[in-house]
Amino acid sequence: MSISIAKILDAIGNHQFQGDQNYLIEAPATLGDAGPTHISFFGQIKYKEQAAASKAGCLIVEDGFKNQLDGYEGLRIYVPKAVPAWRLVLKLWENDLVDQPWGIDPAARVSRTARLGKNVSIGALAFVDDRVIVGDGTVIHPQCYIGKSVSIGKDCVIYPGVVIRERCVIGDRAIIHPGAVIGADGFGFVTIDGKHEKIPQIGTVEIANDVEIGANCTIDRGTVGPTRIGEGSKFDNAVHIAHNVVVGRGCLFAAQVGIAGSTTIGDYVIFGGQVGVADHVEVAEGTIVGGQSGIIGSIKKKDILWGTPARNHREALKLQALYSRLPEIIEIVKRMGERDPQRHG
Repeated sequence: MSISIAKILDAIGNHQFQGDQNYLIEAPATLGDAGPTHISFFGQIKYKEQAAASKAGCLIVEDGFKNQLDGYEGLRIYVPKAVPAWRLVLKLWENDLVDQPWGIDPAARVSRTARLGKNVSIGALAFVDDRVIVGDGTVIHPQCYIGKSVSIGKDCVIYPGVVIRERCVIGDRAIIHPGAVIGADGFGFVTIDGKHEKIPQIGTVEIANDVEIGANCTIDRGTVGPTRIGEGSKFDNAVHIAHNVVVGRGCLFAAQVGIAGSTTIGDYVIFGGQVGVADHVEVAEGTIVGGQSGIIGSIKKKDILWGTPARNHREALKLQALYSRLPEIIEIVKRMGERDPQRHG
């Protein structure tokens, strides 16, 4: 699909451009892969050399880098911030890649008691159980399971292989990627006479508006009451949220984050990949935690944390530097003891 520079300029809004607005762009591409019919972007100074050497027909360039492109010969669109403009460019091509709604496939099984809004699409072999509510414009792809009394909002996209179990609630404009499971039982057991007996998990999951759930994520239902995911939060692939967890608004969790039961995460918290959080703790609003960190106690104040146990990242880096010197320090202490055995012995 070819798009003119004029249409791209209309899409991104605030910009400066001089040149042929009828020039056609076939597709977006990376700086290294782009050719004369591609558009790319330059938004970080570390990519200065790749941008200058790029063969892209057009570059979106952040205003602060206007003088960093010696050697680049293509068209340029100057914008205040490159990444937001690049996002709008990608959206121009998005519809070409995403399946359009198709209605209710004859091979779908939809209960007669389900209530479907306008322009709902349900793919082949999807199963929509009794008393399900689906909002206007929502697309449920093939081979999904939607359990009894589930409520799904407007303009959601539920990709193939998603399981949403009974009584869970999904807000408007949710995106749930393949293989995600919403509402599986929480991990609750009590040991009686040497046997692990299951504690019934009779709660639900409540997902607010504008949430995106990555592939193969699992969000467990509460033991009683709901597990809650706040408005606008985004999860990467393979994130696990245990029973009765509360996640605030606007949180970002990278791949393989795991949060144990009954933990409360404040608004706009960011977790790097493989962060683990213990049960029954609180994490303050705005906290940022580096990858592979372990949170074992409550974080009462906004901070940037790293390590296991997670601590202020500057302190953690200092300790890491000391750990690397431990053999040297031990050797120094040994030599001191040899010189004065009574004092150091």
